[in-house]
Amino acid sequence: EVERSSTYHLLARLWLSEVDRNLLDHLTSPPLRDAFTAAGGVLPPADADEAIEQLAVDYCQLFVGPKNHLPPFQSVWQTGQLSGKPIDSMRQLIDISGYDVSNTPSSTMLDHLGLQLDIMGHILAQLSLSSSETNQWTEISHLANHFFATHLQWSTELVAAASKRATTEFYRSAILMTGDFLASEVLE
Repeated sequence: EVERSSTYHLLARLWLSEVDRNLLDHLTSPPLRDAFTAAGGVLPPADADEAIEQLAVDYCQLFVGPKNHLPPFQSVWQTGQLSGKPIDSMRQLIDISGYDVSNTPSSTMLDHLGLQLDIMGHILAQLSLSSSETNQWTEISHLANHFFATHLQWSTELVAAASKRATTEFYRSAILMTGDFLASEVLE
C-alpha cells in the first residue's frame, strides 16, 4: 500500500500545481527519475529554467485558463457546473478520512482531481499502517473502495481530453500515466 499511496501523492502534486524547481529536481534525480520514466513519464529537457517556464505555460493552458482550459473538477465534468454533490460528498469523506486540507492551496476546490488523488494516497497510507486482521483495516479498505468509486472514476474524459491538448511531452505523459494508473486500480 505504501507504493500505491506514494504514487497517488506524486500524481496529486502534478495535478494540483505547475512544476517548480523543487519538484523538477526531485523528478530528475534517482530514485524518482527511474520510477517516473519506468511508468511512462517523459522528463523535460535539461535546461531547468526553460523547462519550468514551458511546463508552467502548458499547465495553465490546460487547467487554469483564462479560456479553453479543462477544469480538473469532478462537478464540472459530471454536471457542467462547479459545486454540487461531488463537493458535498468530498466534505464528508475528508471528515471521515481525517485528511488535513490546510496543507493544500487555499484556492483548491474540494473536487479538484489533484486533491482527490492526494486524499486517496492519504487513505491508503492509513491502510498500510493498520493490520489486515482488524476492524479498522476493514473500515479503511471500504473507505478506500468507496472513495475511489465515487471520486476518481469520473476522470477518464478529462484525462483523454487533456492528454490530447498538452503541448509538452512531460504533461502528456503525466496525464496518460494518471489515466493508466487509475485504470489499473479499477482492476484491483
